[in-house]
Amino acid sequence: MRVPLALLARLSPNGFDWQVPGLRAELVTALIKSLPKNIRRNVVPAADWAARLLAELPPEPGIVQTLPTEVPEKSFAATLAALIQKLTYVPVTERDFDLSRIPSHLRVTFEVTDERGRTVASDKDLADLQRRLGTRVRDSVAKATSAAAPANAIERTGLTTWDFTELPRFLDTKQGDNTIRGYPTLVDDGDSVSIRMMSTEIEQARALPRGVRRLLLLATPSPSAYVQQHLTAAEKLSLATSPYKNTPALFEDCLAAAIDDVLYRVRPDGQVFMKAEFTNIRDRVSGVVMDSMFETVGLVARVLAAGRTADKALKAATSMALLPGISDARGQLAALIYPGFVSETGLAQLRHLPRYLGGISARIPKLVDNPGRDRVWMNEAQAATTKFENAGGTMPLAADAAANLVRARWMIEELRISLFAQELKAAESVSLQRIQKVLVG
Repeated sequence: MRVPLALLARLSPNGFDWQVPGLRAELVTALIKSLPKNIRRNVVPAADWAARLLAELPPEPGIVQTLPTEVPEKSFAATLAALIQKLTYVPVTERDFDLSRIPSHLRVTFEVTDERGRTVASDKDLADLQRRLGTRVRDSVAKATSAAAPANAIERTGLTTWDFTELPRFLDTKQGDNTIRGYPTLVDDGDSVSIRMMSTEIEQARALPRGVRRLLLLATPSPSAYVQQHLTAAEKLSLATSPYKNTPALFEDCLAAAIDDVLYRVRPDGQVFMKAEFTNIRDRVSGVVMDSMFETVGLVARVLAAGRTADKALKAATSMALLPGISDARGQLAALIYPGFVSETGLAQLRHLPRYLGGISARIPKLVDNPGRDRVWMNEAQAATTKFENAGGTMPLAADAAANLVRARWMIEELRISLFAQELKAAESVSLQRIQKVLVG
């Protein structure tokens, strides 16, 4: 499959994995042979079952340039697994197929070409190609858009105000027989914002909320100096122990969290394209920023105080026999309080952090009293964490983490409360199975 560089990001492997009709019987046979023995024994001989399955398969999806609404919902492996289960009543999922055992010639090769038709790269793993060439694809889309239609040359840098009526959701440009679609977005450059063309809607959606937040920060006079003057001595002491490089950095992050709280109340997805909507959000921020900053800074002071208490409890437990539990708790503490944690956590979830940190403090006496019991609980918490990481999650969370990963990450904290500090009461009923269900989606 030859793919123009500018179109690479818009392709999905679903559809291509059906292979060409002449090789599909061999592909189905190979997939059957890759199944675990306990499933495979229900679909032998493989060649006979392949013929039967081929006759029952739904019509194949088209192998074409795809827009998000045109991508087949299921992979070929998922379609085949559902059909096998339907015919044999044996539970089968696409994960049961060992794709590493499929012969190379049964997998489509993707060859990426530049605007002059020269080969840029080739691979059988489409996702890997998209990752490796991500920056070049974005640049190719921007170049094609501006070259083919100068009026579409939307990219700009150094913006400090929203000085345009609308950010287009997408721009289409013809290049030969192909339509190149670019997705303009706002990118946070630190002290300003740039408009950049992205190659996918996902990339656009990831960058846009932070770009909008930066413009809101630039449009909002900071009340940090006033708030700092009216802090209690205890709050000042707690804030001085933050992991931020200095107090101004901490207060700027608190302001970012306060602005995000307004932004996501108005637009839960953070996607703002119209100047009128931006202006509305800016005015709402201006109306609540003082009170919100006082609340946020006070909350952060309580979080940091709880973090200090947890750290002291961990340092007091010195027995080598307690080391596994102590190391686990230290990892939990480091994933809760770190530079940037205020805005990354968000106000809604930040309100739970004193309880999570209190759970660490409450765990230590129980650990000292019964290390074996703690190990059992720790194994369950770590099993949930492993499932979370296998699904692509990280602690701390990545800025663009998917909604199900965000949900699972905080469910793990509630699981820890239910295990190590039941007296603090988990905010919801949670278990390893429920976390797994959220991760699967």
